[in-house]
Amino acid sequence: MTYVGNSLNLALVVALLVLAAGTVGATVLYQSGVADVEAQNEQLRAQNEQLREDLQSARDRIDSLRSEVDRLEERLAATNETLTEVRSERDAYREDLRAVCEGIRERNESLPEECENVE
Repeated sequence: MTYVGNSLNLALVVALLVLAAGTVGATVLYQSGVADVEAQNEQLRAQNEQLREDLQSARDRIDSLRSEVDRLEERLAATNETLTEVRSERDAYREDLRAVCEGIRERNESLPEECENVE
């Protein structure tokens, strides 16, 4: 019976060693996986922060461009208003020139060069 007891004890010791080695192996594997996940999380956090900075930079650029567009639209509106005024003055001067040229024609005088192309 001693032989069976020694074999059983030896088997139990071997089983305990295998279980202990398995537990240690699983723990090391788990810790390695956790370290990989933590490294990946840190990398993703850094990437996320960079993307946030890029997004803020893009938003700032959009705001700047919108301000520039608003400024240019105001300038365009002012230029269009000035152009309308100048065209109106030009048309008034043409009418005056037309009237003067018509008066000269009625008096049968020779027409000045300015009257040649007046409609």
